[in-house]
Amino acid sequence: MLVLGAVALVAVLFGVRPAPAAGAPIDFAAAAERVDPSCVGILGRGAGRTGDRGAGFVLRPGGIVVTAAHVVAGLGEIGVRLADGNEVAARVVGVDELSDVAVLRVPVDPPPVAVAPSATLRRGDAVAAIGDPLGFAATLTVGHVSSPARPFDETSPYDLVQHDAALNPGSSGGPLIDAEGRVVAMNVAIADGARRNVGIGLALPIEVVARISERLLADGDLARPHLGLRLRAAATLRSAIPSLAAGIVVEAVEPASPAAAAGLEPGDLLIAANGRPLERPRDLARALETLRPGDLLRLTAGAAEGDRTVTVRLAAAIRPRPPTAAPEPVALGVDLEPGASRRIAAVAPDTPAGSAGLAAGDELLAVAGRRIEGEGGASLLRAAEAAPVPGGVALLVRRGDTTRLVVLGPRGRLDADAPFGSNAEALSSHLF
Repeated sequence: MLVLGAVALVAVLFGVRPAPAAGAPIDFAAAAERVDPSCVGILGRGAGRTGDRGAGFVLRPGGIVVTAAHVVAGLGEIGVRLADGNEVAARVVGVDELSDVAVLRVPVDPPPVAVAPSATLRRGDAVAAIGDPLGFAATLTVGHVSSPARPFDETSPYDLVQHDAALNPGSSGGPLIDAEGRVVAMNVAIADGARRNVGIGLALPIEVVARISERLLADGDLARPHLGLRLRAAATLRSAIPSLAAGIVVEAVEPASPAAAAGLEPGDLLIAANGRPLERPRDLARALETLRPGDLLRLTAGAAEGDRTVTVRLAAAIRPRPPTAAPEPVALGVDLEPGASRRIAAVAPDTPAGSAGLAAGDELLAVAGRRIEGEGGASLLRAAEAAPVPGGVALLVRRGDTTRLVVLGPRGRLDADAPFGSNAEALSSHLF
């Protein structure tokens, strides 16, 4: 049977070898050997990149692989590199962006991982991360649990396991294991949107990964509900409104949304959802986690003249369509000397070229793979600026006796996209 019931699935996943005895030496070499056959690398083509994208692991028999949703986002072709080095094509079964879980199926049947509930983790427990950081396949890094249940995103109902095992771009989707080689979580982010290891790694508990994966296997999709509200915690406004009671404040109501149809208005103070108190937006996220479009949600709004309860019939979240328009022009910040010269005359500050360290006197040999001939250098630059590809603009540059291929991103980064995590700056108001 393809999809197990929740009880059966938990029994299969968590009925594994006992935890190590107290005081037993930790041998991550042996632990890694147990889980290595189930670990994979995720390869892809699309979104301006080709090659290593992240990591994953086999969760279920039958070639069921899980990884982070952002690892496979925007990919037209997906492959999986198995533990023996062979590469096979993979098919996406389903993706859930809220939990950052994606389920893939491969045409082979590697052994699934053993797992252990993250709920048993304690601060200070030894853990290790396995992934493909910066393209270095099957890398093992060791650390400790910093917090077994760290709130991270106000719009997400899921706490994450915080640890200090080194994570870098390419670690996403890989397993976080305990000293017995059992998977306790899936690595999904580095704190604060960092592009490199900062000692704060975040991983989605394996219980959540298993539960979301089961739903994706059953339905191919998770229909998340939509309210049409912009909210902020009352606590963030209390310095300006001292009399404000605990709850979450409605900052805006989307026209023609379920919230608007139920009569909610900007300025309402929501104090309960289905009878459970609300103090911050993620309390509402937890209330919505088990609900689906079409379900009813009872929201209680507090007021001096008395509380009122409204019933909202939830709608399906609207997924934004991928952009089809041509990319916006980008100013690279490079000017060549006049005439047929390929030599850079000036580099503007605070531009992609300036951030990449290009300087006056450097010689430009090629733009976007096309060698500069005669007087064509300036025209090639302007053409690349007018219609940049998603991966950035590639320049072949010579400085003295050294030649380098430099890829300039539209925001001044050497690498135009961020394959690890999606950690946007936290805002005080949140959409539901």
